[in-house]
Amino acid sequence: MLRINPFVMGHLVGAVLVGGAAGTLFLDAQAGLICAVALLAGAFVSSYVCQWWPGVEAPGWKLWAVAVFASPIMLLALGYIAFDYECTVGIRRGWNCLLAAIAIMVVGLCLLPPAIGLLWRWWKHRKAPPAS
Repeated sequence: MLRINPFVMGHLVGAVLVGGAAGTLFLDAQAGLICAVALLAGAFVSSYVCQWWPGVEAPGWKLWAVAVFASPIMLLALGYIAFDYECTVGIRRGWNCLLAAIAIMVVGLCLLPPAIGLLWRWWKHRKAPPAS
């Protein structure tokens, strides 16, 4: 039987939940599905990288950092923020800056699934209290 590490499972499920909720909340159900699939793909790649290095049983801070910055969705959003720096720092404003605002929101959303994965790993690995 296939055994999936608790961090990986929490990361993937968290990506679907966060992406689906954000897309549905801000636009509609179709956008929710697209956002969920996009974050799931990013979390899949990120989880694969985390299994390679630093390992899924690494300390939480290291695993979270690698999981966040190994996601291609996060890297694309950060690249767009750097590319459109005038909108990011407020030099240029208006409707031309809508994509930069969306990229900033995507960066925020990409921070949540690894945290959910770490929370799920903690939940699965906690020890039962000793019997009285």
